[in-house]
Amino acid sequence: MKTLIFSDSHLTMRFEEKKFNYLHRIISSVDRVIINGDFWEGFWITFDQFFNSEWSKLFPLLKQKNTIYIFGNHDNKNLNNIEKIQCFSDIQTAMYSFTENGETFIIEHGDRLFPTETDCINIHSPIFRTKIQLINFTEKLLSKMCGSMYQNLLHQYNKKIKQNIKNQNTNVTRIFGHTHCPEVDAKHHFINTGIIKHGLAQYALIENGNITIVKERYN
Repeated sequence: MKTLIFSDSHLTMRFEEKKFNYLHRIISSVDRVIINGDFWEGFWITFDQFFNSEWSKLFPLLKQKNTIYIFGNHDNKNLNNIEKIQCFSDIQTAMYSFTENGETFIIEHGDRLFPTETDCINIHSPIFRTKIQLINFTEKLLSKMCGSMYQNLLHQYNKKIKQNIKNQNTNVTRIFGHTHCPEVDAKHHFINTGIIKHGLAQYALIENGNITIVKERYN
């Protein structure tokens, strides 16, 4: 069994052919898919807009892969249409765990352990939307100009999650998204799968209990 885990693709009404082709390729190459939150951008568009967009061409393929959909903070359960998401996923949950070849993995988006200020604001307010637009522009610019340096700065957010799991069961590996910062920390049994956005492509593959983090670009 080869499992793909990715998060934070933040899909919007803007269809990106290179990003679509990349997602289609990596999804096609595995037996099972786990989307670990922020699949679509609920701060900008409605679920129906996403559902009826060109990104829906991924849905039949995702359904073939017995996809597990974990809610994030940008696509939380309340923003989704629970009936329609079954068109591209078999299980919808806040947390998912499984054991493979003696290794146990617990997967959640990460906002429960590291809530951001945007989780406590009215997402429809003009101030909020302006702030998110500024964050997105800054992230896009830094990702293109100094991607690795920028993501190194995001390690502070991974540290906050690790602080909140340090007293939990060390016999399992915990896999997160949310911070947009890929990392493998074997000492703390911590993995972050990173982001698929702004040309950056990062995700995890699990096969026979062994996990690999892939870091590349899709454009």
